[in-house]
Amino acid sequence: MVYLDNAATTPIHPEVIDAMNKVLVSNWGNPSSTHGNGRKAKVLLEKSRRFFAERLEVDPAEVFFTSGATESIYIALQNFAQNGVKHFITAATEHKAVLEAVEDVCLKYTLKKTVLNVDQTGQISLEELGSILAGNELGSCAVALMHTNNETGVLHPIESIAKLTEKHRALFFCDCVQAGLFSTISPRKFNIDALSLSAHKMYGPKGVGLLYFNSKLKRTPLWKGGSQERGMRPGTENMPGIAGFSKAFELADTNKSAATEHFVRLKQLAVEHLQSKYSSVYIGVGEAPHILHFGIPDSRNMDAILLDLDLKGICLSAGSACQSGSQKISHVVQAMNLDPKYQYLRMSFGLMNTESEVLEALKLGFEPLHNHT
Repeated sequence: MVYLDNAATTPIHPEVIDAMNKVLVSNWGNPSSTHGNGRKAKVLLEKSRRFFAERLEVDPAEVFFTSGATESIYIALQNFAQNGVKHFITAATEHKAVLEAVEDVCLKYTLKKTVLNVDQTGQISLEELGSILAGNELGSCAVALMHTNNETGVLHPIESIAKLTEKHRALFFCDCVQAGLFSTISPRKFNIDALSLSAHKMYGPKGVGLLYFNSKLKRTPLWKGGSQERGMRPGTENMPGIAGFSKAFELADTNKSAATEHFVRLKQLAVEHLQSKYSSVYIGVGEAPHILHFGIPDSRNMDAILLDLDLKGICLSAGSACQSGSQKISHVVQAMNLDPKYQYLRMSFGLMNTESEVLEALKLGFEPLHNHT
């Protein structure tokens, strides 16, 4: 099997497993308990919080552990609404976790919503964003735009967006889930008021995520049930998961340069192969080194293509794993208005992929597709 769906999830790194095992075996206490066992767990919890705060260059009090990015997103946007936001602005190519959270929050609090269109490169119009912000009362808007698109690898111009939100005193939420392996994330540098991260996208465990939330903003718990995470996320903390997440983030942060070079080599190899085998092929313009979005001329529907690849031991996807299992055209592809003659796929590379196995998967999985064009 050749696994080329690392944007959906990644295998757990051996060092992450070791870090989690240590907690499972010798530090399994409840951090809220006041006895020695609990205090030991509390020390680890706050050490992990300080670690993330140091790497993100924020205050530890602004770091919250959650069950994953989807929960982080929802908590952040709900709290934005509690801070006087009257108008949410997002883009049509955002992850469904953002689009549906924005929709829900706007319905719940009767707020205005604007979904920005994108061009065929997946980019929003900064001029349009600036115009919308300028047309609203100062400080009344919130912008929710991702760093890296999970399907296309397109990078939003975060620095330029941040300048606009700062100028108009708008709150800025940024989904950074796909950025952790190759980009330095600094909320304060880019005027980001809240951001989300997910462990399982960077060789950590599933079921644990992180929310950065600006301490200058009012915090309101979304539900009751405990004072954990200073009330932002009640419920006993997932200590093995948090320990694993910390190790995964440490490894990713330390090895960014080498990882990026590795991803770039694999991506270039794939692009060259596809271009050599198809007289007509769409190669996405996404700059994320680990994500290749491409389109091939194929008369079969997407499920048939993916099934054929799966039977050959090749794991990749047509888009976000959160919306797979359907023949519907991806909302990202629709928003970009891409040529319908192609079937669009996502190949996402990982640290454990080799050039030889990627080439093997390309030869086995895509050369025969000429028979279906």
